[in-house]
Amino acid sequence: MESLLLAALLAAAASDAPAAAPPPLDLACFGLMAELADDEDPRLRAAGRVAAQYFLGRIDAAAPGFDPAAAGAPASAAARERLLRDCGAAMEAGRRDFGTIGATLAPPPRPTV
Repeated sequence: MESLLLAALLAAAASDAPAAAPPPLDLACFGLMAELADDEDPRLRAAGRVAAQYFLGRIDAAAPGFDPAAAGAPASAAARERLLRDCGAAMEAGRRDFGTIGATLAPPPRPTV
């Protein structure tokens, strides 16, 4: 998680623009995923790292200069479960967007002889 926070701090320091408010869902998801990136289970740790990087990119694109210390995970188990579902849905929507972009940029298939 230290590398995630260091990356966030470097991104924030590189911008002279005033800090904008990051999207609340992205911020909450980043906080939860950064917490999972320190989990003892290697599968959860790996997934948390990838997801935290994803949400860090979304936050940095929308609001460069955000304060990563403001990202926090919910305390209650029910709220965490709800947030995990919401974060998963956001990542799934992003996957579909990237798939559409890839299909648009891919060259048309060439006829075979």
